[in-house]
Amino acid sequence: MADVRLYISRHGKTMFNTIGRVQGWCDTPLTKKGEEGIRELGLGLKDTGVDFKLAVSSDLGRTVQTMTIALRELEKLGEIPYYQDKRIREWCFGSLDGGYDGELFGGVLPRTDAYKGKSAEDLTYEDIAKGLIEVDTAGWAEPWEVLSKRIIDGFFDAAKKAEANGAENIVIVSHGMTIAT
Repeated sequence: MADVRLYISRHGKTMFNTIGRVQGWCDTPLTKKGEEGIRELGLGLKDTGVDFKLAVSSDLGRTVQTMTIALRELEKLGEIPYYQDKRIREWCFGSLDGGYDGELFGGVLPRTDAYKGKSAEDLTYEDIAKGLIEVDTAGWAEPWEVLSKRIIDGFFDAAKKAEANGAENIVIVSHGMTIAT
């Protein structure tokens, strides 16, 4: 594979981010502050002089909105290929989507078997995924093997598509835990 650089950004601040709720696959729009931050991101990327030839985001509204603003500021909106890939969506928190961050990460998950005997510093993303599987009453949370594979495959395939089309630089908008994975 030729050198392909992925410039990956998290979506702008949303309504749920502002009030401390878990979003996962549920969606809320960017706040005014979130839109302003992404305008700054787009202008900052433009100032670097990097020539983006491909844009990719998850299919969730907050990343689409973020990408639209960033591409507009980059003066690339409608000028370069752009597609959405559901594989780079945020983690699915299942029945816990929309709940408060503090209740999920400070209350519910620490009581799961996946967390037993571990300090917060010792937890891995795999532990979090296992904990979610334990408590998701809807059965929608993804096992770690499925979750990590879909995310890695999504980013890797974006790089392969870029390479096949001669694009050295890709701008990607995804989600916090997805990027960390």
